Amino acid sequence: MAPLDCPEFFDWPWQQWATQRPDAVALVRGQKEISWRRLADEVNALCDRFYQSGVREGQGVALRGKNGEELLLAYLAVLQLGARVLPLNPQLPESLLAELLPSLDIHYGWCAHNGVWHSAIVPLSPFSAELLSCDYEGGYDTSYASWPCDSSLTMTLTSGSSGLPKAVVHRPTAHLANARGLLQRMTFDADDRWLLSLPLFHVSGQGILWRWLFKGATLVQRDMHPLSDALSGCTHASLVPTQLWRLLEQSASGLALKQVLLGGGDHSR
Repeated sequence: MAPLDCPEFFDWPWQQWATQRPDAVALVRGQKEISWRRLADEVNALCDRFYQSGVREGQGVALRGKNGEELLLAYLAVLQLGARVLPLNPQLPESLLAELLPSLDIHYGWCAHNGVWHSAIVPLSPFSAELLSCDYEGGYDTSYASWPCDSSLTMTLTSGSSGLPKAVVHRPTAHLANARGLLQRMTFDADDRWLLSLPLFHVSGQGILWRWLFKGATLVQRDMHPLSDALSGCTHASLVPTQLWRLLEQSASGLALKQVLLGGGDHSR
């Protein structure tokens, strides 16, 4: 198979795009556009907050919450510190987490709201994405993990039918390689926009994230209801069959969609 025309990363992807294309749109939050430079500043500011709270390279950090701007920033900041990140389904019961998290060597927990953690987990304070870059002046002396990072940093829980869930771990470079492989079969460029339609605690949700980072494109974060509104201006989306059926039943003639990645169950053409 022919090699994919792609950038060589010399830094964490969001930092590299902030250097190469600082004013390009990295995120759309609702209707607000966020540049790569602004995103990098927000991640740097959050890195400093987490570092000051004690988070260090190699430690485990659990993230609990629905898809949103703060959850995304927390995911990127934990990675940039070289810590292990574990996005959690917010519906998991406290009793399960109390047994599961210590077994995965998780040290810290962040929740989008003031959640309760097992006594062995150090809670990280909630924050507002809107205020992060306002606080950042580029002067923090936080120890970031170097790139390329060969450590396994992302942890994704399996949906095992018995016993405690297991965590599948990946290196950031493995996620980028996966993005490269899939994009050999799809057309997705830097001026395209992919809707973050699936949760980050699922491998498919993280797949959206790394395809966005791989291409330096635009990630769209919106309320998913109604779906046709969430997809406004998006060129790409990852949907499960029920979402696609719902979309086809709605009046969606004005959408800019170029391609849809469909998964999550059986479907007919």
